[in-house]
Amino acid sequence: MTKRISEMDVFEQGIRNNPHHYNVVLFQPVTNSRIGKSFDTISEAIEYGTSVVSDDSKIRAAMVYAIDENNHHALCGTVNRFNKTYKEVEARI
Repeated sequence: MTKRISEMDVFEQGIRNNPHHYNVVLFQPVTNSRIGKSFDTISEAIEYGTSVVSDDSKIRAAMVYAIDENNHHALCGTVNRFNKTYKEVEARI
């Protein structure tokens, strides 16, 4: 039996395929997550996310989101403080 494709997965993949820009959201325990910066390319966003978690800070993870022209968002991947590598979201479509 094949697995059913979620409509939300298809919608989010559409955002990832046609982004207007990328936001890097910084996660710090016990506080609210906040947008660190916005970028035109995903490579710039990943580079910034890696540098932020590499600094001596309390940021635990940097999450890279694709944002479309209607301000919808979809997670592209994360960088965590412990291994400092970008882990891309695995789309199920």
